[in-house]
Amino acid sequence: MKKYAFLVYHKEYAGFLEKLREIGVVHVAERQGGTIDDDELRGNLQLLQRFKAATEILERHTDGENPLAQNPEMDGFQLLTEIETCVQEKEQLQTRRQSVDKDMDRMAPWGNFSWERIRQLEKAGLELRFFACNSSRFNPEWESQYNAIEVDCFNSTIYFVTVTPKGTDFELDADLLRLGAKTEAELQEEAKEIDAEILAIEDRLKQATSGYDALKKARAEVSERVDLRRVQLNTNVGAEDTVMILEGYCPEENEAALNKMLKKSGVYYMAEVPRKSDDAVPVKLKNNKFSSVFEFIGGLYELPNYHKSDMTPYFAPFYMLFFGFCFADVVYGVILAAVGIYFRKKVREELEPVMRLLTYLGITAFFMGILTGNVGGIALEKIETNWPWYEHLKHYILTADRLFYASLILGAVQIIFGQFVRAITRWKTDGFASTISTWGWLLLVVGGGSVFGLQKGGLLAPEIAKTASYVIFAVAGICIFLLNHPGHNILANIGEGIWDTYEKATGWLSDLLSYIRLFAICIAGAVLAIVFNSLATSLSGDTPVVSQIVMILILAFGHFINIFMAILASFVHPLRLTFVEFYKNAGFVGGGKSYKPFARYKEEFKIL
Repeated sequence: MKKYAFLVYHKEYAGFLEKLREIGVVHVAERQGGTIDDDELRGNLQLLQRFKAATEILERHTDGENPLAQNPEMDGFQLLTEIETCVQEKEQLQTRRQSVDKDMDRMAPWGNFSWERIRQLEKAGLELRFFACNSSRFNPEWESQYNAIEVDCFNSTIYFVTVTPKGTDFELDADLLRLGAKTEAELQEEAKEIDAEILAIEDRLKQATSGYDALKKARAEVSERVDLRRVQLNTNVGAEDTVMILEGYCPEENEAALNKMLKKSGVYYMAEVPRKSDDAVPVKLKNNKFSSVFEFIGGLYELPNYHKSDMTPYFAPFYMLFFGFCFADVVYGVILAAVGIYFRKKVREELEPVMRLLTYLGITAFFMGILTGNVGGIALEKIETNWPWYEHLKHYILTADRLFYASLILGAVQIIFGQFVRAITRWKTDGFASTISTWGWLLLVVGGGSVFGLQKGGLLAPEIAKTASYVIFAVAGICIFLLNHPGHNILANIGEGIWDTYEKATGWLSDLLSYIRLFAICIAGAVLAIVFNSLATSLSGDTPVVSQIVMILILAFGHFINIFMAILASFVHPLRLTFVEFYKNAGFVGGGKSYKPFARYKEEFKIL
């Protein structure tokens, strides 16, 4: 990135911002103290949220197979008002419908009757009162005393009405009910009318989908207003309000195009390499075709600090291998890779890297399935044949005990690799002196381990190995305890070296044990697949045709569940190993801000 400072005459500033937006490569720096609180910005942000909600409503009402033809003359802002009116009317009707439903429930025990007939009885001097009580509390004497008539009995509740001369004063051990003015039949009719009105509103919303493009166009216009206002609010003013000062960052690959535009516009500007103390520099990841598909994995944690290294190319091969280790099955791997290949050309552009990632992970699972001998729940190691070549190949299959040690070896390799990455990346950014201690630890672990291995393998004489070990321990000790912070007090360095030794001893051990999860997930998936195969054969019975159908159903359901759980576990646990164990050992420094240039509106799509 290059940091730019633009100085523009105030009367030319609006035109300059338009040109800056058209070229779309400058990430505008936020002014110190943050963006100023502004009524215009706040209003446009609220309007943007309304457009977002309206767009989602239209998307829910769009017929995917037979969408309405778009009307280019429709006004997006008017359509927003129409959609919000529909939503408001629908909510009012739904509230009214709920009230009617409650009234119908209350009137259901009384059936259909005429309120007009009851009013005629009241004119004749009779009074009807409506009661409800538990059947155990109903007193049969009420029938003779107050002409109580049972109307309905539901769930041990008796609904009854009393008929007494008008003005008769009495109290019963029952609930006196106040019924609504409408009968059940009238309420049902009202409910039908409300449902019809809701359907009419739904139809209006479906018709509104013909203005979907217009709505998105209006949303883009508001979004550009928001961006422009933010840039204006992050502009400093100088020289008695006549000079506008704007700062921003531009990727080096776009520097030539930006400079050409600035020279053509006659704008005065300064460009420099961002200082290490500048934490506002945005991050634009640059990875090759293979590593770039893993950028979204790293994005689940956070972006790296601009002045530090991006860990994506370093963790990508390990993540793919760890996923394959957990998901190790030939059939499962083929299915996953097939899904990635099939949908790669069918999904939107933003999802294409995810499909490529699925393909890579599926291929890895396929080869790990061969190494572990798992083929759809069939253990190749258990198959007995008379083929000598097959019996010979079985010796190379990774059995459970081998998988256990393999998971620990992989963990050790990634931890050591992480220390190498830490040493090299810090050397580049902070100088060699800051990495002496790390090199000392690497010499101790890798050098000491190599000497031990060569001696055990008979490739190194014991005396030479002994001398080499002394040299390694001496050099590593000097790096760890004396040169860990060059220029500092020697006693302080020794103290920090002791503390670092304690941290390394406990941290590396716990990190290494954490990799056993790879072994556990692999074994769990394989065992579940075998169990489902066993259930399919034992529960399908002996009835011709039926037994085959039952077997297929059990296999399909069981393996579907197993694949779902295995994908979930194989995705999450390597994430944990990457973000906790590897990032810690590799010295990952986060806090980076995503590069978002001031440009024409482009619809964003977030995968997660």
